[in-house]
Amino acid sequence: MNKFIKISITPLVVGVIAGTLVFTDSLIAPLFIAGASFTWIAFVNWTVFFGASNIERLKAIPGYIIGFLAANAIIIIGDNLSNIVDFKLINISIMTVLAVFIVNFIVMYFDKAKKLFLNSIPGIFVGIAMTFSGAGQQLAANNMSLLLIIIVYGILGLLCGLGTNFFVKKLNTKLEKN
Repeated sequence: MNKFIKISITPLVVGVIAGTLVFTDSLIAPLFIAGASFTWIAFVNWTVFFGASNIERLKAIPGYIIGFLAANAIIIIGDNLSNIVDFKLINISIMTVLAVFIVNFIVMYFDKAKKLFLNSIPGIFVGIAMTFSGAGQQLAANNMSLLLIIIVYGILGLLCGLGTNFFVKKLNTKLEKN
């Protein structure tokens, strides 16, 4: 029985936190868009930063903002270059591909800037992905409401990871004492 309880701790904690997250989303999502749900942003962040250190989680927050800006830079550069050279290959502008290359090349330099607080490559790429995914919620990529949603739900996801680590450790410690 003790082994069953031990292997059940993490699923139990994750289930409770996930249910709490969905409930929280039902309260705050309507503040952004009626009928919307942004739980998926928090779940992505929870997954990416599961088991991460607190400093990695803190670095993720400016990473989301950089990712938002990077996604918008991809759109702006791609659009502007496509106006100059209108060449498509299999339904995508070659200039958009070039814009993705340029922005990602620059973003990867943040990984080398270890002394800066900006080197959360996962946070940056989550910010990029969430910005592009926001289009599914009828939000323009450059919409400041989308940035706020990414930050709020990104932090919720980080807190879910922090809570998971904390409660699993606490319950495992209590189980070992018994």
